[in-house]
Amino acid sequence: MSSMVDLLLRDREQMLARIRTGEPTAILRAMVLTIVGAMAVFGAALGSYRGGIQIAYAAVKLPLVLLGTAALSAPVLTAIGASLGRRVRMAEDLALVMSALAFGALVLAACTPLVLLGRAVDMSYHAMTLAMVGMFAFAGMCSLRMVVKALGLEGSRGGMPALATLCVVFALVGGQLSWALRPYLVRPRSPDIVFLREREGSLIDAVVQATSSARGIYGRDFAPVPE
Repeated sequence: MSSMVDLLLRDREQMLARIRTGEPTAILRAMVLTIVGAMAVFGAALGSYRGGIQIAYAAVKLPLVLLGTAALSAPVLTAIGASLGRRVRMAEDLALVMSALAFGALVLAACTPLVLLGRAVDMSYHAMTLAMVGMFAFAGMCSLRMVVKALGLEGSRGGMPALATLCVVFALVGGQLSWALRPYLVRPRSPDIVFLREREGSLIDAVVQATSSARGIYGRDFAPVPE
């Protein structure tokens, strides 16, 4: 496993070559463990913003977000690519998506010191939320860049349309899963820590609200004054 993680960090072209030459089983096993380990570390760091049981909750939920995204996105890449003339290879596509997400998970794990720094300087809840969204966006772009390179090396005519569709699926599936499994930080003034919150609004609404709140603009609909 350590050799594959090292290859993922140092020589992703060689990693992609391994995927194409038919080693998906070993790669999948290593990438699953990488995602679980890296996201558990990053999740624990986010959970430490509130502390207590939230550290364990976030460490469990974040790996599920990435694994669920991979499981739902890889078949889409295969199906769209096949409809556009790309060769069908589900195991290799799953290994590619898992490897790309594992790389993104390692990028997020590298951001752990930034999360701990924000906690150390008492960064506000809304500012920390926006920082978390930015970190995930950056890690997502790193993952997609690896998929872009893989499809470019294939040279198939269905590569770019499949990639565009995959980008949309990544955003929708990853965003919805992360929203469904929230919270990760937990508001400092929340009386209770729950594993899952009730569904309310959408991810986009939450980002817009957090942006306004970080600027000191609060909407009474979202934060009504107690009677």
